[in-house]
Amino acid sequence: MPDVDLSVEVGGLSLPNPVMVASCPLTADLRAISRVAPQGPGAVVTKTIAVRPAEPPTPNILRLRGGHGLLNCEDWSERPLEYWVSQGIPGAKRLGLKVVASVVSVGGTAEEVGDLAEAVEGAGADAVEVTCLYDPRDLPDQVREAKSRVSIPVFAKVSIPVLADEYVVEVASRLRDAGADAVVISDTYGPALYVDPETGEPFLGKADGSGRLSGPAIKPLTMYFTALVARRVGVPVVACGGISDHRDALEAILLGARAVQVCTAPLLKGVRVIRDIVEGLRRHAASRGVSISELIGSALPKLEELSSRGPRRVGPPRVDLERCTGCRLCELVCPRMAITVDGGKARVDESECARCGLCVSTCPVRALGW
Repeated sequence: MPDVDLSVEVGGLSLPNPVMVASCPLTADLRAISRVAPQGPGAVVTKTIAVRPAEPPTPNILRLRGGHGLLNCEDWSERPLEYWVSQGIPGAKRLGLKVVASVVSVGGTAEEVGDLAEAVEGAGADAVEVTCLYDPRDLPDQVREAKSRVSIPVFAKVSIPVLADEYVVEVASRLRDAGADAVVISDTYGPALYVDPETGEPFLGKADGSGRLSGPAIKPLTMYFTALVARRVGVPVVACGGISDHRDALEAILLGARAVQVCTAPLLKGVRVIRDIVEGLRRHAASRGVSISELIGSALPKLEELSSRGPRRVGPPRVDLERCTGCRLCELVCPRMAITVDGGKARVDESECARCGLCVSTCPVRALGW
């Protein structure tokens, strides 16, 4: 494979590739980080560091049926700040990794974040990621304090408790104005609940049984808000949430993300997923004859064009007979019974077709299109 430039720059942080391991159990301590390091991530984000270690309930991670994601009721790092300063961060640096130290104020104060930021910078962190306990109202002040105390880049990880354009744009704009070098979109969504159908009892150990959702189910939200912030706020964006393979990572990059963070996919499938995403991006860039940085935001002009033109109207889907394998999935899912498979090939009854797109997005060999 030809040599391909996968390097990116995110808010002043240079990375060898755009795939970061998010703050999660895979970065819980140096032993965990040592497991993901051989997979070649562009950076690791430590499990979130606070002034005191967490004591989370157990169990605190639930795999949803069908592999659609996870619910978790984890807290921040169970390791004390002293561990991260003396062992965790310096040890990760010795592995040759770029290290982003995630920090949070459990008391909600900017001063606490500033103290943590100074401590992790002194330990050798390449950047700080300031996060919150799912309410971003105090995040701008905390970012401003961190920026005043350290010389390394300061990122802000945004929770989105209100699914509205105006809310997200306002929060991201306030973070930009506070000096955030990049915004991470986003954290988990919740609260969410699961109970065992046999017992009626929740699986997770939190007092009310609730957790927060991550994984493939939230990826479309990640993509939408990544594009929204990239288009309307103009701050560098790191996409986090539901990115499971290189196509997901590429989608985020095309929508303006300068890097992506992964967590749920390697938890569900194993850490090899990290390398698979990196290598998938490498193959795609090689096939296009471009560097990965040249692809950042390249889908945004198309969104602007579509926005100016208004809603689309397409005709009935066309069938590529050479590609069609006659698998009958399109026939099975069509809600209008407008597709039949005849002679091993799909046929569309245009008079019954509603042009809904379900068959086009279902076809495993892309034999249906507009």
